[in-house]
Amino acid sequence: MKLLILAITLLLSGCVVYPINKTLQPEAEILVTDGGGKPIQDAWVYLISSYYPYGFEQSRMMDKTSYRGEASFPKIKEWRAESLMIHGSQVFFWNWCVVKEGFETHITMWNSGNDFQTQYEVILNPGESTPCPE
Repeated sequence: MKLLILAITLLLSGCVVYPINKTLQPEAEILVTDGGGKPIQDAWVYLISSYYPYGFEQSRMMDKTSYRGEASFPKIKEWRAESLMIHGSQVFFWNWCVVKEGFETHITMWNSGNDFQTQYEVILNPGESTPCPE
């Protein structure tokens, strides 16, 4: 009986902890070209993983584009323990940052994982490149 009362109390308080296999980073590919459609080689591509509820950056992976203007990133998943309490779970979202000397830096500012495109194409315009924001 005491165990039943404890279980009901925990359920009502929202302190239920459960395991979840969370995607920290989706499998993603990017194609970087110039305005004429020519692939841009050796551009630095960053895939930035952030999470809510606080919007903190979780990780940042980088790769250089190939002679075909392509870069790819693997899927990363991790088992975690989350709870049903307020702020008990982390919701991930991702953004791209592409830097190449002589071209304007391309940065996405999505705030939802639903906005992220796992196959993304970027057209870089000539201009001043700046570092990706930290």
